Amino acid sequence: MAVSFTVGGARGTFAERFAEEVVGVLDNAFGAEGDWDGPTALHFGEMADTGWSELQRRAGEELGFEAVPNLMALGEDGRGVYLPAHVQTASLPLSAGGALRCASLPGLRNELGALAERWELPLDDHGLNELLCVGHDPDDGYVAEPPEILTFARLALAANEAVRRDCPLWLLGPIAE
Repeated sequence: MAVSFTVGGARGTFAERFAEEVVGVLDNAFGAEGDWDGPTALHFGEMADTGWSELQRRAGEELGFEAVPNLMALGEDGRGVYLPAHVQTASLPLSAGGALRCASLPGLRNELGALAERWELPLDDHGLNELLCVGHDPDDGYVAEPPEILTFARLALAANEAVRRDCPLWLLGPIAE
């Protein structure tokens, strides 16, 4: 099942009643640490079905699972929120849709930086957008990066925007939207 990346506040991301609950849960857990309502949501597309689990697996194997706690915090299905604050990873109960998994956006950015260095990938928007484009090899025809690299690029692009806007980065599945 595909997971999409959305940058913005809870009210622009979810239906009004659910957004109110999410904001309340985050306020109770983290206080006024961040603006959970935030600006209008921007969507950064969906990732491949295997992209998230492959990204987690490769990052854990290459950097060590303890070195990527924020990347691992959203679980194998990759659903939850990266908050624009230095918070401990948490799983918060909601009345609908199970628990809300939360992790730190600054922590995620550090982990993405370590991965970019290890994999020799860019972290700037222009370079990340180029990774997302399908290239044409004169010998092999059209080629694309592996799913975990495409997921890395889409996640890093969304994280860059979330940092610029100082707002949450949501990873959402069809049920939560």
